[in-house]
Amino acid sequence: MTIDPGQRSASRAGLLWRAVTILLAAALFAQAIFAGEMLSGEAWARAAHMATAVAVLAGSGLATLTAFLALQRAPNGMRMGFILLALTAGVFVQFALGRMTAKGANLLWAHLPLGVALVGLAIQAVRSAAGLGETR
Repeated sequence: MTIDPGQRSASRAGLLWRAVTILLAAALFAQAIFAGEMLSGEAWARAAHMATAVAVLAGSGLATLTAFLALQRAPNGMRMGFILLALTAGVFVQFALGRMTAKGANLLWAHLPLGVALVGLAIQAVRSAAGLGETR
């Protein structure tokens, strides 16, 4: 059994995108850890939570743009792009809710469950990356 070069490059693309999406999912999960530390009274955790939020927002935005440009013709490539776009939009809303909560707004009730949903969406992005190049 031989693998044609197009299939091999699709596998490489899937591995690369899987790594990118795993990093995004891990960063979102780290947000929850830093939030827990922050709520436990650790002073350093607020800066770590904020820095990770900025990194996740920038990383997801860059990944979305790159996916739409690089995966236009790849099977399931546009699906991957739209999942990342939804993730980026959710992270943007999460970022805004977090900033408003830090300034005293009573929005923690929305900020926390959205964070959980974003981890789930990031895991869906990982699953989508694993399917890049596959035809169904």
